[in-house]
Amino acid sequence: MNEFVEVIGVEHLKTILSGLTPEEIVKPAYDNWMGGIKTGHTVLNLEDGRVYGLGMDFNQLHLHDDIYIELYTIESHEEPISEEEFFSKNEYEEYLEFSSDDPCEYIPDVISEFCEMKGIDEYERTVGLLAYNFEKNEQANYNMWESKILNKYYDAIYEDHNPFQFSHSTL
Repeated sequence: MNEFVEVIGVEHLKTILSGLTPEEIVKPAYDNWMGGIKTGHTVLNLEDGRVYGLGMDFNQLHLHDDIYIELYTIESHEEPISEEEFFSKNEYEEYLEFSSDDPCEYIPDVISEFCEMKGIDEYERTVGLLAYNFEKNEQANYNMWESKILNKYYDAIYEDHNPFQFSHSTL
């Protein structure tokens, strides 16, 4: 029995994509990411056009009924921003001094402690850097990025949209 689901059209999808800022794309994934535990995804629901975040544990299958495509992902095993990238040159030198003050003592989140001491908003800076990197690396050529998303859209709604994909029966 086939169930029919109404999805947004291509033009609606393009309108949604063009209206999203890099921050709106990276923030939901970052909010749902937990280093070593959860992969964070920013997804676009193809039924209603909502953009939201999902956090998925290692080997967890998404069983929700939503039909969506991924716009951005931060893998659980990756560190989204390196310490060197996070800080300015001067801050990084100060941070290295700060973090090596007592090498015997294990401080679980020395970056957070340093940010608090220096009045740096760690969350806002991280989201800003992720958005900057996304814009520079993914959206530098907007048409290519949009085409990649459109291919995901077609993959999600049509089983056989790819003209270069052969089924076993046609070989």
